[in-house]
Amino acid sequence: MKSYKNKVAIVTGGGGNGIGHHLVLALAQQGAKVAFCDIAKLETTEQPLQALGADYLSATVNMADKRAIDAFVEQVLARYGHIDLLINNAGIALGDLTFGEVSEADFEKITAINYWGVIHTTQRCYPHLLARPEAAVVNLSSSQGILALPYLVPYCTTKFAVRGFTDALRAEHRLRGIGKLTFHTVHPGAVATNITLNADYHNSGTERFHRMLQRGTPPAKAAQIILRGVQRNTGRIFISDGRAQDILARLLPNAYLGVVRWLMRARKIAVR
Repeated sequence: MKSYKNKVAIVTGGGGNGIGHHLVLALAQQGAKVAFCDIAKLETTEQPLQALGADYLSATVNMADKRAIDAFVEQVLARYGHIDLLINNAGIALGDLTFGEVSEADFEKITAINYWGVIHTTQRCYPHLLARPEAAVVNLSSSQGILALPYLVPYCTTKFAVRGFTDALRAEHRLRGIGKLTFHTVHPGAVATNITLNADYHNSGTERFHRMLQRGTPPAKAAQIILRGVQRNTGRIFISDGRAQDILARLLPNAYLGVVRWLMRARKIAVR
C-alpha cells in the first residue's frame, strides 16, 4: 500500500493513548478516513481528530462480541462503502500469574479478545478487502508471540496464535499469487503503554514492569513504524526489542531461558 490518502481504514483498540490511538491519528494526518473502535476512552482519540477536521467514525465495541464486530463493520460499509485497511490492534494482558493461578475464565476472556476478535474481524472484512485494488491486514502479535516468557502463559498463547494466523494467511496469498491484499504481523517489544497497569491482576512486580516498559518505544513512534512497514510490504514488523527477541528465540531455542533468568535476577524479579 503506497499511500493512505483517501483510504478507508479500520483500527480496533483505537481509544485511550496507546498504539491504536496513535495509528488512528497518523492515518488521519495522512489523509485516510478512519473508523476505530474500543471498549472505552473513545473521546481521547475523537478530540484530536476533530481538531484535525478528519473524516472518522467511532464506536464502542467489545472485541469478544462477534455481533458487535459485525455491526461495527456494517457501520463502516454503510458510511464509506468499502474497506482498504484493517489493523487488528485491540488486545489485553491478564498480568503476572503462574499457570496454576490462571482460571478457565481467564483463558476464555483473553482468547476471546486477543485471538477470536482478530479472527472475526478479519473474516468479516476479508471479502471487502479482497475487492479493492490494494488492501492490507495488519495484526498485532507481540515479541511474546515469538519468545515465550514465564508468568504470561495465556498472553503468549494468544499472541503465538495471532502470529500463526497472520503468517499462514500471508503464505497462502503469496502462493496463490494474490498480491493486492497483503498481510503484516507486528511484533512489539517494550512500548511505553499502560498495558501492565490495565491488566486484571497485579502484584509486587507490576509497577517495576510498568516502569521498564516506559523506557521502550513511544507509542506514536511504534505507529509510524507499523505504517511504514505496510507501505514497504514488510511481512513481519518489529518494534523496540522485538527483533532482538526473535533472534534470541531462533539462536537459542532451548537455552534462552538462561538469559531470561539472568535478566530477572538483574531486575530483582523473583522466581515464584
